[in-house]
Amino acid sequence: MASPSSATIFQNPETGQTEAVSNRSGVWAFLGGPFYFASKGEWMHSAIHAVLTVIALLLWPSGALMLLGLWFGYACATPTILEARYKRLGWQRVSA
Repeated sequence: MASPSSATIFQNPETGQTEAVSNRSGVWAFLGGPFYFASKGEWMHSAIHAVLTVIALLLWPSGALMLLGLWFGYACATPTILEARYKRLGWQRVSA
């Protein structure tokens, strides 16, 4: 399990709300897929993930490799995607 210090914490300067981004985010993205991104408000990535998943399932069984690559790729990219989102929204990075 990752230690709390390995997470990057962002704080909304207007409301004081904080969100942590760590490798666990990737695990949750792998388990939840497009639903995880929708819950984080990342609607574009949620839609892209869902559409590519449907395409891979329609191409089954040859789409199986695409499906695995898609889910693992998004899981690995999740921390970067979320960090970019919080920076784009003007959230401040705070020390843990």
